[in-house]
Amino acid sequence: MTGSAGAAGGARGGARRWGAAGPVLAVLLAAAVGGFLAGSVLGEGEVDVRQGLFLAAAFVLLGAGASAGVWWWNRRRAAKFGMSVGRYLRVGSQVRRGEAPDDPAERPAAVDIAVRMRRALGSSSRRRVWWLWLVGAGALLWFVSGVFLVVDGRYGRASYNLVLAGLLLVNPLTMRRRRRRLEAAERALGIPAPA
Repeated sequence: MTGSAGAAGGARGGARRWGAAGPVLAVLLAAAVGGFLAGSVLGEGEVDVRQGLFLAAAFVLLGAGASAGVWWWNRRRAAKFGMSVGRYLRVGSQVRRGEAPDDPAERPAAVDIAVRMRRALGSSSRRRVWWLWLVGAGALLWFVSGVFLVVDGRYGRASYNLVLAGLLLVNPLTMRRRRRRLEAAERALGIPAPA
């Protein structure tokens, strides 16, 4: 009985480790694939595999560094509230979905996350007008250059430019939904609405 309970606990611990490593591995894989594709189509005329591998390695190193920095920051924030990183990230996901945690021990972390999210949304709304113009102009430039590349018959570079134009437009379009979800989480946590 004890052996099976220990094996089940070990399996759960292994699953948690892989569950935490899964997003990091996904980021590194996406960085490698994106870096290779970007590097191999940057050359004029033909695919450059060596340049693709070089940029893939550079993107993986940047992704690993960014993942390590985010993990360290989340570990520090989680330790402040006496919880594991996985638990802290689950609380953050609940707040981003507009929910409050049921466990009273998680509520201080949820309030802290909601306050930091409000601060970030507030600072972005103060810069919102010029920022929207800047993002819109950047998306327009990427889109127009993508169209010219399609006309020129360079479909790899054109698709890259069109994807970047689309990515620039995603963030402003999701801002209202994030604000509504944050307000729902603040109501559920009992945080007074900002003036």
